[in-house]
Amino acid sequence: MAANSRQLDPSTLKAFQNAAAGHDGVLSDPTGELLIKPCTGTEADFYQQTLQEHPDFAELIPAFMGMLQLGTPAQTADSTAVQEFVQSSQAQKAQQSHGSKIASETAIVLENLEHGFSKPNVLDLKLGARLYADGTAPEKAQRLDKVASETTTGSLNFRIAGMKVWNGESFDTYDKFYGRKFTAENVKDGFATFFSGLSTGLKQDEAAELLETIEAEIAKARNALERLESRMYSASILIVYEGDSAALETIMGGVPKTPRAQEKAPTLGEVKRSEEEEEEEDENEPPTAYKVKMIDFAHAAWTPGQGKDENTIMGLKNIEKQMDMLITRLTG
Repeated sequence: MAANSRQLDPSTLKAFQNAAAGHDGVLSDPTGELLIKPCTGTEADFYQQTLQEHPDFAELIPAFMGMLQLGTPAQTADSTAVQEFVQSSQAQKAQQSHGSKIASETAIVLENLEHGFSKPNVLDLKLGARLYADGTAPEKAQRLDKVASETTTGSLNFRIAGMKVWNGESFDTYDKFYGRKFTAENVKDGFATFFSGLSTGLKQDEAAELLETIEAEIAKARNALERLESRMYSASILIVYEGDSAALETIMGGVPKTPRAQEKAPTLGEVKRSEEEEEEEDENEPPTAYKVKMIDFAHAAWTPGQGKDENTIMGLKNIEKQMDMLITRLTG
């Protein structure tokens, strides 16, 4: 979860355009490595408490680098220090005449889970049959209950909140209304659409291996929540995999190695070049075929004494069942 300390100037931030789902207003830094997400105090507290008290679960969520106040330069910090860099605007407010309102937003700084992929395919699965915490306004609770009753949220404790899939030339995007049309019986078609790129980029056994690995990551999140006491209303699990078939094939080892015409002992120069190349590779993060993380904790809290979060856990179990069906169809 640690990240290199760096200066982050909000004036250089840009709108993040690649989200599969979620709220507007998310920003990214110029490198694309970081996301700056306006947040509630509840979400900021959740990230910090997770790092301090639940380090195992911290490995299952995006790396948290710190906080900042949009509109003023700030510094992100090594997440292990759990330092806040929210710069107070009280002095600015005092200088304003007539008590005029200052537009300022507190944001959390997270790793961008899509960074490092050539063409990231992204699936956002919203978890839980109940999507709101205690104290939610009755009108909002009634609206969310209605959505749940009409979608797989109510029947399976999850629904497809959005996704994007690389088709070889551009991304096909699927919004929240796409996910709402599925039933418990046909939601498997949404999963098939999302993972369709595996059939073009990988051999059957490699595709099955990747699906099994992704399912294992989902199970890891479920197992963690079964050991902990929490409530995570409207959280999601995000699945990302490489949509570029050539890049995916290379990562999974599907490209046959060109045989040497003649095996011979390497020269001293070749050894040095090889060592230099290995050092360069160590400095850069190796490409990855997938990432699976839980996200969106605006209505999440650790709740000692209240037992495990069955609402969220059941959603993860049913997602695992969908993955099982995909793997069976692929290998059966």
